[in-house]
Amino acid sequence: MRIIKQIIISFSLYSRIPMPIFEWDGDDMHHAITFLPLIGLVIGGVSLGVYKLCALANIPELVRVLTLSLVPLVITGGFHMDGFMDVSDALHSYQSKEKKLEIMKDPHIGAFSVISLLIYGMIWVAALYTVIYKAIGAGDTKLISIYALFFFVARTICGLTSICFEKAKKDGMLQTEAGQSSFRDKMLLVIQTIIGSLGIMYFRPILGVLVIIGLFIYTLIYKYMCDKEFGGVTGDTAGFFVAVSEEVMLVILAIGSILL
Repeated sequence: MRIIKQIIISFSLYSRIPMPIFEWDGDDMHHAITFLPLIGLVIGGVSLGVYKLCALANIPELVRVLTLSLVPLVITGGFHMDGFMDVSDALHSYQSKEKKLEIMKDPHIGAFSVISLLIYGMIWVAALYTVIYKAIGAGDTKLISIYALFFFVARTICGLTSICFEKAKKDGMLQTEAGQSSFRDKMLLVIQTIIGSLGIMYFRPILGVLVIIGLFIYTLIYKYMCDKEFGGVTGDTAGFFVAVSEEVMLVILAIGSILL
């Protein structure tokens, strides 16, 4: 029963999927991030279903791209993109670590966050269009199945980095969600990461390996960036990680679908 409660809390925090309402406090949130990947599983499943429906209806490729791009935004309410924009503003401020943390807390958006979002969106649409074009040409859903798993794997790594990497602040939402996580939480996330990675490699082994390597390299870059720019990870950088890691994997998938 306690696990079900923690899953409900996780979905309530990280998605816009309607959940049962009940009273919970900070202690109930300590393991919520462990079940963050389940939201990714839902996003991936819905994305795969939407793609198949679009294929049955013979929807034009560009419409499929835009429709699939909306799926994670609708399910999460843009939760992670908010973090992406906040971090983008902070990074382009070239201020001290303390000032950058203040900028990320500011509810207003700056020009650099908008510019970064536009660049992100254009790269996403171009890469996803390539993947869908190649999937249609191949006449199967292997590439789309790999794409669907990205949302799951990105969140397993996000959970691990949020728990294991140094925190920029000793208080705040991320500390509440991940600061008291146990060895069990880490192992559950590691197991989920392995399962998701094997799933990606199952459909296209060589391409899958390249995707996972790319994600691993980006994770190291992310840690370096957070330590250097903010003194550790925060809730906003976690959202940034999810958004960018998904795009990194998608770009590798798009390039690999052309070359391999």
